[in-house]
Amino acid sequence: MSYEKEISEKIEKRQPLPAKLDISVIKYFWQASPFTSSHRDHVPKFLRKIEVLKHFSDNELRILSKYLHKRTFSATETIFRQGDKGVGFYFVYSGHVEAIVSSESAQEMGEITNTASKHVVSLERKDYFGELALLQENNIRSATVIAKSSCDLLGIFKPDLENLIEEWPTVAARLLQAISIIVADRFYLISQEVGHLKYKILQLENK
Repeated sequence: MSYEKEISEKIEKRQPLPAKLDISVIKYFWQASPFTSSHRDHVPKFLRKIEVLKHFSDNELRILSKYLHKRTFSATETIFRQGDKGVGFYFVYSGHVEAIVSSESAQEMGEITNTASKHVVSLERKDYFGELALLQENNIRSATVIAKSSCDLLGIFKPDLENLIEEWPTVAARLLQAISIIVADRFYLISQEVGHLKYKILQLENK
């Protein structure tokens, strides 16, 4: 079981969550207070380097950083599995992760093998993934994401977003706008690829 699945089950059971996400199942991994003072100083500077967050003011980035949670993953550790219910959006703070799409049979077995899976993309520092989980009510992960090397991720979960909307609606609106831009860009790339494939198929049919 991936750790995000554990988070999802915690939320579904409607167990109380404080202002800052505190999940007992994974308290060994997530810091009870998301960042020490030194980390809080570094995170807004890191967020400033992410293109999609360029419209945030410095103060808004400082506010957003207080709602993020940092977790260190070991190499080969699973962040979430294809088919898991999505509950978080992640920034790669350090290291590398890899997204993999597995066949239906391998997914049912809970396995990822070289013959039954396809590498989709590698992500590194300043990249991000999982954004649809914050937009869709019942988001299901379409890929498995695994730590390719030791890495640190910054995550924001649905309960955090709800708190942000209530406490800092302007910052929440900017975050949702940024996520909408990410989704639009991804769909544009997909549509471009589909168009290219259709063109290649048409060429083959005319031969």
